[in-house]
Amino acid sequence: MTQNFNQLEQVFINFQQSRNRCEQDQLFTTIVSQLHSSLSIKFKQAGVSASDIEDLVQELLIRTYLSLQTFDFTLNIPFEHYLNCMVRSLRNDFWRKRYAETNRNESLINEYIVRYKWNKSSNQTEAYCLTQAQNEEIQESLLYLSDLERNVAQLMLCDYSPTEIARKLNIKDKVVYNSIQRCKMKMKDYLIQRYC
Repeated sequence: MTQNFNQLEQVFINFQQSRNRCEQDQLFTTIVSQLHSSLSIKFKQAGVSASDIEDLVQELLIRTYLSLQTFDFTLNIPFEHYLNCMVRSLRNDFWRKRYAETNRNESLINEYIVRYKWNKSSNQTEAYCLTQAQNEEIQESLLYLSDLERNVAQLMLCDYSPTEIARKLNIKDKVVYNSIQRCKMKMKDYLIQRYC
């Protein structure tokens, strides 16, 4: 790679000294073709994913283009050293950004989990309150039923079947079914009067 850069050093100098735009474009095309594969390898060795390598190489080539305009070749510092510093800086910036994104994503996930659990518990609380209110309304509507109808309705609320209710209250099945029908009508009328 050093041999490659020794040859490129003269191309860098020619690029900087050239005042012809067309010649500069040709020289920079040569620089890009020479540097592209070696820069890709450097980023790959740093553990950068293949999808991000091309973006980093392009960013580095842009920085190279801008720095070639002002780099001082009279100091006898090889441009390779400066290029390696840019690679290191860009790689560190990439990993800092990746680390920040990962932390941000984890924070968003944790925030979503907390919100979900809070919504779930608040929905359970709301559902419990609504169920309690409905139970109170049903209990109030039972007050407007006769004793037999109230007993049948309370047993229905305890999940007894009509046949079991008939056996428990020692009455016929038909009487239970008629009581259930009367309970429905009376409770419906009570709820309509209360809310309409």
